[in-house]
Amino acid sequence: MADMEPGQIEVVNISNLQVPVRRERNSETYLALQPPEASPYMVAPIEMPIEEVVEFIQQRLELLHELRFDMLKHFKKTQSLKCHFRTGDVVYLLGRPFMLRVYPLSSARSSKRGTRTRANVKATVRRDYSVIDLFVAQVGNYDQGRMAFFSFAQPVFAYNIKSLLEQCMGRVLPDVTLPTKVNCRPMRDAWIRINEAQDTVWFSEGLIPYPPNAVVYAFLVEALKYYARDASDAERQELVEKGVPNWQDMKTLLADPNNRFAL
Repeated sequence: MADMEPGQIEVVNISNLQVPVRRERNSETYLALQPPEASPYMVAPIEMPIEEVVEFIQQRLELLHELRFDMLKHFKKTQSLKCHFRTGDVVYLLGRPFMLRVYPLSSARSSKRGTRTRANVKATVRRDYSVIDLFVAQVGNYDQGRMAFFSFAQPVFAYNIKSLLEQCMGRVLPDVTLPTKVNCRPMRDAWIRINEAQDTVWFSEGLIPYPPNAVVYAFLVEALKYYARDASDAERQELVEKGVPNWQDMKTLLADPNNRFAL
């Protein structure tokens, strides 16, 4: 097999479907659906042979067709891509899209693996299909669906973003020791709060769907106010550019209330 490059696209034709395959320099392998057409695509490591790619898709065709049916059914009723936490919607977690399926809470009794609970809701994830199943007391209830998603997403976000913050600060302010805890909560007036007394960096729940670079940028802007108080505006700008080279794109993304990641 010829060497693949990150971002390179191949197309697999299978079961009357065209499945673009994007190669990435990581170990993740998954299928996903692009709304509203429910177009399937796949992300695979650059070193994965095309034969294994085809086999991966073949083994998941039955459920893939079922998921496409659910998404197409959903978008027959609405043209909005905004997530309302209903079956067929797409929600993001650290920039990665996940299709939602929503069930009554009683359905979760036989599906305990990978479940996290907050109040009377649950959520489970199928990473190879990019699917999150939400279990709520009242199917169609926006608040319960949102709560079920965040009950799963908060700890995943906190676990993954902590190392990225440390890497960024190691480049920008290597002498700074960050708080050891990362937590999320609803925040209307800020993306980030740094509370050294609580040994915690608080993130707004609203950042959870955004790509990692956008989250790190939001953190870095706040961190420089906190840890580089005596620096000039020009010096802070240099540090931002050093920490997040594509900061301008991330700033624009976070400022757009209608972007696809905003909940």
